Amino acid sequence: MNIPLKKAALLVALLFLFMHGAGVASAQSGPSLLEQRLCRTWKFDYLTQDGKTVKADKSLADFVIIISLDHTIKQGMYPDGLIGGKWKVDEKEMILDINDETTSQQYRMKIFSVTTDELVLQDPAAASPSFLHYRAE
Repeated sequence: MNIPLKKAALLVALLFLFMHGAGVASAQSGPSLLEQRLCRTWKFDYLTQDGKTVKADKSLADFVIIISLDHTIKQGMYPDGLIGGKWKVDEKEMILDINDETTSQQYRMKIFSVTTDELVLQDPAAASPSFLHYRAE
């Protein structure tokens, strides 16, 4: 499927609605356990907000976040609509900061939980708690 870059950027923006950026860098010699768990391909599964669950529909079924150990990130519609950027994590606060290089957007997400199979991010700026659930690919 060939999705134009602007459409992919719009979908990313919709997923990260109400997010804003800032960041705290973590200086370490090697990847931490948290960084190792984050670094994989995550596919959007569903959103929970106000006790309601919204599953990924056809338009979001191919949305992924690919987090790499070299602190680069790709997100968007796989395989043709991926947007590159950089990421960093504040392990003390459990905050994931994403700098989107294509759209010049910064996103700050609270890492609610991360396992080898699931990543749950929370938008700390949202008026009501919303959680983005991803599954490992």
